[in-house]
Amino acid sequence: MPNPGGPGFNELVSLAPIEEQVASPKVRSRGITRRQALATAVATGVGVGVVRLLGGSMQQIAGPRTASATNWVSPLNSESARVMQLLRRTSFGYTSAQLEASLSDGFNKTLDRLIETKPAEPPALASANTPGGRFPVAQLQQWWIDHMLTTPTPFAERMTLFWHGHFTSDYRKVADETYTYWQNLTWRRMAMTDLRSMLLQVTTDPAMLRYLDLATSTGQSPNENYSRELMELF
Repeated sequence: MPNPGGPGFNELVSLAPIEEQVASPKVRSRGITRRQALATAVATGVGVGVVRLLGGSMQQIAGPRTASATNWVSPLNSESARVMQLLRRTSFGYTSAQLEASLSDGFNKTLDRLIETKPAEPPALASANTPGGRFPVAQLQQWWIDHMLTTPTPFAERMTLFWHGHFTSDYRKVADETYTYWQNLTWRRMAMTDLRSMLLQVTTDPAMLRYLDLATSTGQSPNENYSRELMELF
């Protein structure tokens, strides 16, 4: 057992000399000493060179640091700021009229409206009726961009874009733009649902069947394309 009359554990492991610890108690600065800064850098594997890069010099690092939590003011400390941030993150931009309507409704009501409104269906793409889906992909791209800019349900469209990037399919391998068009409709229809429901649709999507070789998968190989992507990425 440790000697009751000897130095305690904290004294044995302290970076400061024992003489300093037995002196009369004082209110110490919250800054750290050069010894402590160096010891911390060494103990964590940072090294003096990195410490100098971070602070310029040991003297600067060891200097007292004071701050007050009241010095920082959130940029979202007002209702209008929160509403504008919400619109920026859930849409592709907004008009003055849309902003005024959302400000009038307030943050909570605007949030509920964005989440609960069902996705608006885009106009039909006439080219999708082309036999074999052989039409320029640029037509499909322009059709979607137009809908992004005019949709009355921008958050649902943002989610459609998210799922489009998450469950990606290369149109070049799919080689049928009608399949890609149908996939876009599926992502929009399922945009506000849950992942389980989405995965069920992904697994039977014609474009995905072709892109990740589901049409030819038998379940006998341990490294089939779709199952690997599903477990690694999706």
